[in-house]
Amino acid sequence: MTLEKPPHILQFFSGSGEMAALMREKDWSNTSIGDPATWPQSLRTTLSIVLNSKFPMFLWWGPELICFYNDAYRPSLGINGKHPFILGIPAEQAWPEVWDFIKPLIDQVLSGKGATWHKDQFLPIFRNGRMEDVYWTFSYSPVHDESGNVAGVLVTCTETTDMQGQRVFASELEKQVKERTEELTRLNESLAKSEQRYHLMVEEVEDYAILYLNRNGIVENWNKGAEKIKGYTAEEIIGKSFSIFYPEQERKDRLPEKLLQLAAEKGKAIHEGWRVRKDGSLFWASVAITAVHDTKNNVIGFSKVTHDLTEKKAADDKLKLNAEQLEQKNKDLQKMNTELQSFAYVSSHDLQEPLRKIQTFASRIMSKEMQTLSESGKDYFRRMQEAAARMQTLIQDLLAYSRTNTTDRVFESIDLADIVNEVKTDIKETHAEKEAVIEVGQMCEINIIPFQFRQLLYNLIGNAIKFSKPGVKPHIRIESEMVKGNTVKKVSLSPQKNYCHISITDNGIGFDPQYKDRIFEVFQRLHGNEEYSGTGIGLAIVKKIVENHHGAITATGELNKGATFDIYLPNTLPK
Repeated sequence: MTLEKPPHILQFFSGSGEMAALMREKDWSNTSIGDPATWPQSLRTTLSIVLNSKFPMFLWWGPELICFYNDAYRPSLGINGKHPFILGIPAEQAWPEVWDFIKPLIDQVLSGKGATWHKDQFLPIFRNGRMEDVYWTFSYSPVHDESGNVAGVLVTCTETTDMQGQRVFASELEKQVKERTEELTRLNESLAKSEQRYHLMVEEVEDYAILYLNRNGIVENWNKGAEKIKGYTAEEIIGKSFSIFYPEQERKDRLPEKLLQLAAEKGKAIHEGWRVRKDGSLFWASVAITAVHDTKNNVIGFSKVTHDLTEKKAADDKLKLNAEQLEQKNKDLQKMNTELQSFAYVSSHDLQEPLRKIQTFASRIMSKEMQTLSESGKDYFRRMQEAAARMQTLIQDLLAYSRTNTTDRVFESIDLADIVNEVKTDIKETHAEKEAVIEVGQMCEINIIPFQFRQLLYNLIGNAIKFSKPGVKPHIRIESEMVKGNTVKKVSLSPQKNYCHISITDNGIGFDPQYKDRIFEVFQRLHGNEEYSGTGIGLAIVKKIVENHHGAITATGELNKGATFDIYLPNTLPK
């Protein structure tokens, strides 16, 4: 049968949008679907819906799946993307990068198996001159020709990459439903077929409950999304009040009626809260109710869009709980810091004063009463002096450890060579008898807290001298270099950051590799006081200083083969 060419064959390209203009100007005779004069009424009517919709849509039509899309979808194609190249060409040529994914979805719809939808689907596309990782929520729905056969696939979609949330999507979809509902009330009998197809399209949406209420809140329309979310079939719910979805207390408080009244007065009512499914279970719903008016602006009913946000609600509640717990932990930490400062004050004054008196009086007795003391008495006094000295050293080390947390952290850009030379001078005076050789290589210029880093080097170099082999002169090698985080395998660093890698190697007694992490813990000693003096806090202070610089430290060694400490400090000022 030959179709007679309508008097205004391009009327379904009407509108001021760019896509309507492009379709009017395009030479369709070069495409596989030919002159628009031969197009079936089903294609024209569907295109009229697509072009005049403010919701992103595109259409694949015919055996070759010729592409059409509207102005609302065009921004998703990006700058230097597929627009307007894909207009009027087969889908496989238009979407080669995602064809393997979308072809099964298209085949499912074309085979008569019904609509399909996907939520937050990862589907990268070529746009803005490059491939971009994009997430979409979309629905594929069948479009039938005059014979009732599936002739095309209508896609409604929204990009969810920016994670602005389902509320925006629900609001836009509700706005679209309102606009289309108002439009449908003005259609005459000649557009009845288009109206029917539009309703079928809405009914296929499964991720949103879309329904129509009359002026009194009675359900008159029910889509698949409503059945999926709320659990009722259309036969079970049509003709009943929508208040059935609200918990008992909210029904007693007349919340459903209040929302309808608000929508009637303001045009729209937005609400989030718990709703009840058929099985009695609760779900957290985002609801938009919009008043529908007749040509005289009288409210004749309401469109209602509901989205299930139960998972998002649970995630938000968990974040809120975590924030509250974190706030409480911060308060506890502040309290602990205050107590630590009090302890530091007591340690620096009240605890050290008795020790000084013990040492002073013991020294006087040893010097003035030496002749009257027995050998065991002299030994007891020497032990008492040594114990008091160890106690005083321990208190001083504890104070130094606490100050790494409480003192002001002022970062300066400094050449590490200057710090190393200062420490070498101090070490030479205090450990002259060891005749240590300290070899210094190339040093970085980096942002550090000077007095803390001076303490770090003093502790590490001092340990290297202290734990030297008997009869062997200590030999210490210090060097540094700038490295990229992704080149370091020993510790986990930010891949793209630059780090100053500082290594300090000695020829001392080393340590058993099984203790490489334990040696940085407070009070951890691998040797007794009889062999080597110390409190077991020095390396803990070193680790704390490295952490204050947002860096990392590792230790490697073998018994009697020396040890190496590797430090990685970011070459940026911490925020």
